[in-house]
Amino acid sequence: MKTILLAAACVFILSAVGCATSHHGESSTVQVDLGKLLDARVVITETAGQLQMADYSLDRGDSSVLITQSAAKISHAGQLNTLPDSGFFAANEQHPDVQLPYALAGSGPQVHRSPDRSETYSFSVPLGHYRQLQLFFISAAGPTPVSVKLQYADGSTEQRATLVPDFYFLPKAADKDWFVLAADFGKVNRKGLMTESVHHYIHGFDLRPDAYKVLQQIEVSKLDSKSVLNLFGATGRLAD
Repeated sequence: MKTILLAAACVFILSAVGCATSHHGESSTVQVDLGKLLDARVVITETAGQLQMADYSLDRGDSSVLITQSAAKISHAGQLNTLPDSGFFAANEQHPDVQLPYALAGSGPQVHRSPDRSETYSFSVPLGHYRQLQLFFISAAGPTPVSVKLQYADGSTEQRATLVPDFYFLPKAADKDWFVLAADFGKVNRKGLMTESVHHYIHGFDLRPDAYKVLQQIEVSKLDSKSVLNLFGATGRLAD
């Protein structure tokens, strides 16, 4: 519980772009605040016994909305696996502690949603030497080709090109640097009623930044595709 509260406080209070916290002697973890980049609600949540509804589906339809555990009880969603209310995912061998914004947004936007067209956007990260910087996505209505540029304080850049898997599928062995953050959850329609009970994933992508350089900004280019791309968050781990 202390970790969840600390993560929440970090995202909204301590910094305009994020904060770093240490856990049990591990390298500092940075929850990057995406700020005004967040522009859509795709998760139905609950606050003080009231549903906070989504304003978009993950795809172009009306039946791919996510829901938290407490919200599902109020909406009588049915028997499905839900997202955790906290939006917190404890560290494991693939990622540090992760706090996704959807749980902290109240009635505000939770993700950055890129519809079925090309788009480029960027966000700053707290300056530092990162040994990990991970982005968390849902691609719906098919996979999404993306190009990600890492911009360093010395003016140099690095590029990462990849394909975000559709959120119905696990990453394949050939999907380098991809992993699953949230596994096997279901989805609902805009009214909060179940449309599928399980078998969906929030995928994570590790950008592998150069730990010898100071990272300052990430630029994401969604290449032209028929899919809809949803950025759920960004978390980093500073070098020792």
